Amino acid sequence: MSSCPFYLESFEMKRMIAFLSLFMLALACQQPVTPDPVPAAPTIEFSANELTLNPEGGEASVKVKATGTWSVATDAQPWYSLSSSSQIYSGESLLKVSAEPNNTASSRSATLTLTSGSQKAQLALSQAFFVPTLSFSSQEVTGEGAGGEALVGTVANASWTVDEGDIDFWFSISPKTIGKGEGELKVKFNRSYVAGKRTRQVRFRSGDQVAVLTVTQKEGEPVADGAFVPEGYQLVWQDDFSGGSAALKDNWRFEDWAPGRVNNELQRYVPDDRRTSFVEDGALNIVARKDGNQVISARMNSRESWLYGYVEAAIWLPRGKGTWPAFWMMPDDFSKGWPACGEIDIMEEVGVDANITSSSIHCNAYNHVKNTQKTAARTTAGAENEYHVYALEWTEDYIKTYVDGELLLDFRNDKAGNDNTWPFNKKFYIILNLAWGGDWGGYAGVDESALPCTMKVDYVRVYKK
Repeated sequence: MSSCPFYLESFEMKRMIAFLSLFMLALACQQPVTPDPVPAAPTIEFSANELTLNPEGGEASVKVKATGTWSVATDAQPWYSLSSSSQIYSGESLLKVSAEPNNTASSRSATLTLTSGSQKAQLALSQAFFVPTLSFSSQEVTGEGAGGEALVGTVANASWTVDEGDIDFWFSISPKTIGKGEGELKVKFNRSYVAGKRTRQVRFRSGDQVAVLTVTQKEGEPVADGAFVPEGYQLVWQDDFSGGSAALKDNWRFEDWAPGRVNNELQRYVPDDRRTSFVEDGALNIVARKDGNQVISARMNSRESWLYGYVEAAIWLPRGKGTWPAFWMMPDDFSKGWPACGEIDIMEEVGVDANITSSSIHCNAYNHVKNTQKTAARTTAGAENEYHVYALEWTEDYIKTYVDGELLLDFRNDKAGNDNTWPFNKKFYIILNLAWGGDWGGYAGVDESALPCTMKVDYVRVYKK
């Protein structure tokens, strides 16, 4: 019985421990249970509610602050594109959009839709229509009658191109296309032989927009009679066509040739026919025209001939693909045939190469069959728009040709006494003709819509020392 108290103490302690455990358990069961947190909805904010793109095109951006990941979808309009990723991630970033210039006549808009799970957000896009502008430092550019250059400044917000149809023969403009920003146009004026001033409105285009520059040239100086005649020469023969059409046969004889007789030319030369050769307003008109299924024209040879001298004519050339006007000379003595007889071409032009006038000589040593002919050519601005003076100075030492007093061809006598290189020691007569097609005039084909076409001759003169 001496151990009983110890046993009772142990039992009480165990019961107290059990009681405390049950109490703690009961206390624990009374605490509320905290549920798992609900995820927050993704959010997105833009620094602006609308992204406005420049009418001239380019890139624009908007700041984005987002939680979660967002995908960006376009509405399939072709005028803009995303220039950054189509995914937006949590944090701050830039959404970039690029667009082409809006050259339409109206503004345009679109919507970007951003999606993150079930959440959606939208960003509006807009672009006003682009209006190209071009300004000149002066609305009128003026050149001197003697020719030369003038400059005019430009400011553009787009590319502008000159309307080629507004460029006249008496001036040129470069560059043909004006770029964006500041620039400079150069207007080059040819010499004017017109007593009054001349003006042209030149249009520049950018899309549907038009800007106009006025080009003016001061009065020129008409060619005076004998202005280009070398010193020491005296007039010995002329036809200024003051006698009218009836007098043509007094100074000229007309060829009557079938098509293809020379150079595979297509025209028929008809003799003294008022449809193809007549005087009007004091000038000779040589006309190539349709006559049924053929083209008729005129070839006129002077009744007189000369050895050496200065020969000139004021001629207004025809225009059109297929034309082949000429002012030239052949010898009275044709006994050796061509090319041994010699040929002097003072002026030739073919319409497919408009305004390019040339001079040539032909003989046994130098001729176009061998491709050894002596030739010189250059652009004669306005040859198909006004009269120009074509001339030959022919001496025992040289043959020189001129256009408006400026040297073109210079062919020297080699003094070898060889008829193959210098058969130009006998009398030659003058020829005026307008061919159609042929080996040269039709080398690129012909365009019969150019018919009828006219070669005008104001005068023909011969001077001797």
